Amino acid sequence: MSRKWDGERTLADAEQDALEEQAAPAGATRCACGSERFVLEAYLEVDQGLPNPEPIEMEALTCPECGREYEPILAGGKILRGEFRGFFEEEDEA
Repeated sequence: MSRKWDGERTLADAEQDALEEQAAPAGATRCACGSERFVLEAYLEVDQGLPNPEPIEMEALTCPECGREYEPILAGGKILRGEFRGFFEEEDEA
C-alpha cells in the first residue's frame, strides 16, 4: 500500500492549480461589502531603483471602504482575496 506524502505534488496537481487560478471566481477580486478596491501591505524587491511588481512577501489585503482584512493570494499576476482575517485596526502612536 503506497501512501502519498502530503507535500508531494504531481504534474497533474500543478496543472489543476493553474487552471483554477485562471478561472478565479469573480468574488475573489471583490470585498464582501462589494468594493473592488484594496490596499496591499507587501514587501517589494527594488533593483536599480525600480520595484519588481511581484511581491517578495504579502502581509494583508485591506478594503479601504469597510476595513475588512483578507489573506492576499498571488495568482497568475493578480492579487486575489483569500480568507477573511478580521477588521483593520489602526495602531495608536503615542
